[in-house]
Amino acid sequence: MNILNKLQLLFKAKGKNLLGLTINKKKITKQTPSEPWPGDFYCYDNKLTSLEFCPKEVGGDFSCSGNKLTSLKGAPSSVSGYFNCYDNQLTSLADIHKCLKKMNGGFYAHKNPLKSNVIGLMLVVGCNEVQLDNVEVMNIMNKHFKSPFGHLRLLECQSELLEAGLEEYAKL
Repeated sequence: MNILNKLQLLFKAKGKNLLGLTINKKKITKQTPSEPWPGDFYCYDNKLTSLEFCPKEVGGDFSCSGNKLTSLKGAPSSVSGYFNCYDNQLTSLADIHKCLKKMNGGFYAHKNPLKSNVIGLMLVVGCNEVQLDNVEVMNIMNKHFKSPFGHLRLLECQSELLEAGLEEYAKL
C-alpha cells in the first residue's frame, strides 16, 4: 500500500465534520455551535460523517440529508422548521429526544436503514410528523402525533408498536 492510499484511509477513518464548510455564505468555525443560526441550515450532500460544529439553534429548516451519518450526535437541539436527515446511514435514533429537544414540523428520515429506537421523537416538542421507510412504524407514529404532546402520547404509541411486534422501534 503506497503512502497516498494510507493517507486516504486515515482521512476516511477520521471522518468529515462541518468545520470549514461554508453554509449560506457563512463559514463554519469552532464558535458556530454557540451562536444561533439565522434561517435555514442546509449541509446536505457533503459526505459528512459527523455533525460536530453544527449550530445548536437553527432559525429555520435543518437538512443534513445525503451524507454518511451514522448518528445525529451534534445535531441542533432547536430547529424552527423541519428536520431532514434522509439518505444517510442511521440505524437507530436512540436518545434523539436528548439531542433534538424542539422543532416545528416533520422529521424526515427515509432512505436510512433504521431498525430501532424511533419512539423518542414523540418527546420532541413540535415534532408533528415522521417519514420512515418502515411504513407500519411511520403510520403508527403519525397517528399518535395527532394526540396531545406528553408522556401519555409516547406510552400509547409505544404500546401500539409493541402490540405490532415492533419492539426494537419502541425502545427509548
